[in-house]
Amino acid sequence: MKIELGLRAGIALPLLTTLIIGMSILVGFNYISQLNIIKEQEIREIEYSINTTNAFLETTSLYQIIGGITNNINASENYLNLEKLLAKLKKATNSDIGFITRRNQLSEEIYQKSAKNTFGEWISVYFTGNEPKIFISEQSINKLIQTKDKYFLDKISTDDKDYFIIYIPIKEQTGKILGYIYITKERILSTFTIFKILGVNVIAYIVILIIISILIGYGMHKYVINPIIALTNAADNISMGKTSEKIQIQNARGEIAILAKSIERMRITMKKLLE
Repeated sequence: MKIELGLRAGIALPLLTTLIIGMSILVGFNYISQLNIIKEQEIREIEYSINTTNAFLETTSLYQIIGGITNNINASENYLNLEKLLAKLKKATNSDIGFITRRNQLSEEIYQKSAKNTFGEWISVYFTGNEPKIFISEQSINKLIQTKDKYFLDKISTDDKDYFIIYIPIKEQTGKILGYIYITKERILSTFTIFKILGVNVIAYIVILIIISILIGYGMHKYVINPIIALTNAADNISMGKTSEKIQIQNARGEIAILAKSIERMRITMKKLLE
């Protein structure tokens, strides 16, 4: 029993420890790689939405329609046209699209249509989704108007989903901002997804580790520990003069098989000397 425990402590435990460390590094690397792949996919989708929107502004009358709404030129007609074009842009980007502008740039008629979607002095004139207040807040708009970049990226979390909100400014030639096109995209790498990926990796890690541990344990006992115990007992018997029983070690491999043959030769020699 002491020999078996010693072999386990000296061989099996270091081997299992090395396996656990190696598997942990592999799982960690795989987990980080999966997250990076999803992050890259999110970045590509954001860039695609921005480029598609900019191309849409250049190739359609969307810019002129927004200019008409904010400058009160055929506001009602332009409002209807805005709905149609944003619906097309929604299909092109596979995202919900909206437009926000300052309250004082709208006619009373347009304001009345959109009054419920007011954020301080700003108002969402139109949104292809159901409720822009889920995605927009005065705090996010305050950050938005301070940026001078070509676009502003905001991140929000609801009860069960995470979103990117992409704001693209619409400017006159004078540099005056007429408003912002905003695009809402559900995040691929949400909190739920992160924990889901982590959970799958941990479960896979545990299952694989258990299977490998069982196989290693079985192999160690069959091909290493049991043959060594048998050889140890045979050597003890020889030391006590019991040389009549031939040494036959089942499942002996490699160096252990060589050792078994050496002990068998020693038994034969000892038997001849004792006779």
